[in-house]
Amino acid sequence: MCNSKLFSILFLFFFFTTIASSTVNQIHKCHKHQSEALLLFKQNLSSISYTGGFQDYECQDWLGSDYHPIMMTWNTSTDCCNWNGVTCNYSTGDIIGLDVSCGMLRGTIHPNSSLFDLPRLQKLNLAFNYFSEQLPGEIRRFSNSLTHLNISFCLFSGQVPMDITLLSKLVSLDLSENHFDLKLHVLNNMFHNFTNLEKLSLASAHISSVLPTSLNISSSLKLLNLGYTKLQGKLPHYIFNLHSLEGLYLYGNYFTGDIPSEISLPKLVNFHIGQNDLRIEPHNINSLLKNSTLLESLHLYHCSLMGSLPKSIFNLRHLNYLDLSDNNLNGTLPSQLFTLPSLVHVSIEENMFSGNVPFDSFSPSLKKLFLNQNQLVGGIDVKTFRKLTNLIVLDLSFNNFSGEWELDTFFSSLRKLYYLDLSYSGFSVTTNNANHYVNPGFRYLGLGSCKLKGFPNSVRAMKQLERLDLSTNEIHGIPHWAEEIGGNNLFFLNLSQNFITALPQFQWNGLEELYLQSNLIQGTFPQSICNMSNLLYLDMSNNRFGGLIPQCFGKMTSYLDMIDMGNNSFQGVIPSLYDDCEWLVGLILNGNQLEGEVPSSLSKCQSLKVVDFGNNHLNGTFPSWLGELYNLQVLILKSNNFHGHIQPSSAVEFPFPSLQVLDLSHNEFVGQLPAKYFENFDSMKNVVQNNSKAEYLNMGRNYYSFFVAVKRVDQAYPRLFVNLKIIDLSNNHFERGIPDIIGNLSSLKVLNLSHNSLNGRIPNSLGELAEIESLDLSWNQLTGNIPQSLAGIKGLAVLDVSQNHLVGRIPEGTQFNTFDENSFAGNLGLCGFPLPKKCSEYTHKPQIEADGDHQEESGFTWEVVTLGYGCGTLLGLVMGYLMLSTRKVKWFNVIADAGEHMILERNKRRFVFIGK
Repeated sequence: MCNSKLFSILFLFFFFTTIASSTVNQIHKCHKHQSEALLLFKQNLSSISYTGGFQDYECQDWLGSDYHPIMMTWNTSTDCCNWNGVTCNYSTGDIIGLDVSCGMLRGTIHPNSSLFDLPRLQKLNLAFNYFSEQLPGEIRRFSNSLTHLNISFCLFSGQVPMDITLLSKLVSLDLSENHFDLKLHVLNNMFHNFTNLEKLSLASAHISSVLPTSLNISSSLKLLNLGYTKLQGKLPHYIFNLHSLEGLYLYGNYFTGDIPSEISLPKLVNFHIGQNDLRIEPHNINSLLKNSTLLESLHLYHCSLMGSLPKSIFNLRHLNYLDLSDNNLNGTLPSQLFTLPSLVHVSIEENMFSGNVPFDSFSPSLKKLFLNQNQLVGGIDVKTFRKLTNLIVLDLSFNNFSGEWELDTFFSSLRKLYYLDLSYSGFSVTTNNANHYVNPGFRYLGLGSCKLKGFPNSVRAMKQLERLDLSTNEIHGIPHWAEEIGGNNLFFLNLSQNFITALPQFQWNGLEELYLQSNLIQGTFPQSICNMSNLLYLDMSNNRFGGLIPQCFGKMTSYLDMIDMGNNSFQGVIPSLYDDCEWLVGLILNGNQLEGEVPSSLSKCQSLKVVDFGNNHLNGTFPSWLGELYNLQVLILKSNNFHGHIQPSSAVEFPFPSLQVLDLSHNEFVGQLPAKYFENFDSMKNVVQNNSKAEYLNMGRNYYSFFVAVKRVDQAYPRLFVNLKIIDLSNNHFERGIPDIIGNLSSLKVLNLSHNSLNGRIPNSLGELAEIESLDLSWNQLTGNIPQSLAGIKGLAVLDVSQNHLVGRIPEGTQFNTFDENSFAGNLGLCGFPLPKKCSEYTHKPQIEADGDHQEESGFTWEVVTLGYGCGTLLGLVMGYLMLSTRKVKWFNVIADAGEHMILERNKRRFVFIGK
């Protein structure tokens, strides 16, 4: 009996061992054809090294030291189920999962790719790689199996294929951050067919449409990301009644209106609706927050919020991330906000909050705090921050605080801090230069306008510092140890607007942005700057540099984006630029003593937006080849010695299509105004309407600034507004008439043609310049009337037609009632307000006449008028003598009446009478 039991036990043991052994063997075997398909997929792609792109940064933060080409270990000697990123079905050996995200892969997935030869694939993740072209419609071959598809951050382009809607088993779909165009009917089919969908992310896909009034959205949907999809119109209310929704992302679109007052999102954890054209009412925010008490992340930036902080925020006990920046919120900051137990990140910058900050109430959980660009006041005891041991980011810049900020004590209290910005905060930063602890991993320090007398000693210990701003202080010199700051990690350094007189030969080889403008630095161009091969933005304007521009300047333009050496004393010629200056956006050399011609190598720099060579001694004819620079927005060659006619180059078919500022004033140009150029100034023809926020031409850290003469006074433009269009051709020797074509430049703001030798009439077409604010035609030889059409320009703030040969009544109405007599002085034939000379009842108002340089029908010219005045004077003296000697006035009155009647009849034939 015992033997029988023992035999049974042994039999069962060997039986299950055999089964288990067989199962184990099956687990480690994948199908040969699937293994070959993966190897062929690998073969058709290339592995790339670290590029420094966005994908690399994200993957490095995520994977750290494990970030490497994921397919590197794939080979025929091992089972594909053991390869990195491959998951198999244990019982069948089929590949059911492929994750090559952050795989450092580059190439194209073609329609015949072996990737589609994996019939049982359930999960596919290709995210954060460098693919290109379209996603093939062959993705439909996974329709029977695929449940998870992630192709985010892959650089795919073109249209999302309709075939993707056949993947009806999908639970999760992420197409975000590519260059996709997503048609609305494809989106409709997605929602209709994906009945089990729990996650849908379409961020940055171009939908560019209005969402339908209803969509068949899966009731199981937990995450919906439609950020930056260019959606328009009013927010669909049905989105706010998806009961299972945990994450809703609608940021960066063109939605208008408000969020609904009735909201049912009880499971909502993350809500991101910032950067739209919404005007959200406070009571609707309260409705949202009262019905979504599980919220952990709330983004309402740039939503036109007004009033004080919604009190319902104080009840969100799970809230850890709050962004209410760039709104119109005001009032004081309540302490209840900062006592929320889970709060980690607070962004309430760019509002109108005022009063003191309740720093004593801050929760120790706080890590990042942005209070910059408000109207906050008061002083702070830096010892208050000692309990905020988790604080890593603090930005108090651009406020109205007061008192001192002792830097060393502050740094020693916050050992995790790596970002501090006190620029323009109102604090006076002091340092005792003691050897207090400073986080060696410190990355960003902004101390602009903090009344510093020198470099804080604490920055010497910041070995990983990336950005340092010490601008607008009272610093007189750079310490010898400054080269140690940040090592090669330092890529941004702003020392502008100080009293620095010399620049040591430091090797800041990692610098990408260097700002030295508005100091007192003397000497020649520093050789150390020539060696900064990573430099992108260099501003050394408004100093006392001199000597020749070195030849290394040409090499620097091959990697620089912007260089500003204006307002120094550089001499000699402008060196030739390298052929590969494709990244150069701004080249500013104004206000020096440069000679010679503009180097033709400049035409190779096709990205140039700004060329400013004004106020030098440059010569030669107009460099018409600059018309090849199709991105050029600003061309300033004023106050040089250029000469000759301005004629377009026959080699350039459509010159200067993007130009919005042209200043050639104070040169020796001759001939006619360049009408053919005016025809091609497309950027000046288009008026951009409804700009909700001003946009400026950004040149690196600073905005491009310049001066333009208005009423013979240089007016500063500290920022170039993208809608500011200017033409200044004054103080040259241009002749003949003003071309009618100028009237087509409807977005022109400033037109200055003064101090030339222009003649003929003022074209009636100038009345079409609806956006013009300053019009200067003074000191020319213009004749005829001032066109009545100019009186219809509502925004015309400055008009100067003085010192011409204009005649007739000055137009009345709108802006003309605001101009003083200086605007019309020197025109003997003009009359009417604001001149003291009154018009007689027979002086006719100017009419809308045909444009051109034609003379009046009578053939009168100013030579004839002058001769007439002489003859008239002589005749008057003779007639006066006869009258007095004969005392017979009556017969003279008869002659005068007859003459007046003849003139009146003649004028009736030439004009339509309007009256006084």
